[in-house]
Amino acid sequence: MTSNNVDTAPVSVEDVCTIVSGAIARRHGHADAVTPDSELLLTGLLDSLTLVNIVAVLEQRIGQKLPEDIVVARNFRTPAKLHATVAEVLDGSTR
Repeated sequence: MTSNNVDTAPVSVEDVCTIVSGAIARRHGHADAVTPDSELLLTGLLDSLTLVNIVAVLEQRIGQKLPEDIVVARNFRTPAKLHATVAEVLDGSTR
């Protein structure tokens, strides 16, 4: 049996960069290149609606809800930090 289901494998840091860039572009009409070390909070482009969009796309991609207590600004400093946080959730390291 072949599987045509949505890939719910853990996301890579590059995937997180793409998700963040897409959310910024949808909200602001454009987005500069987003790298793993891009300082997201310093750009001023991450408002609450953009954060909600990023979380929604990540949740869809990983196939589970992210705990509310990890959806805080410090976990959105860079895509690398967000990726590490999501990886912790998937590994069961967070509640």
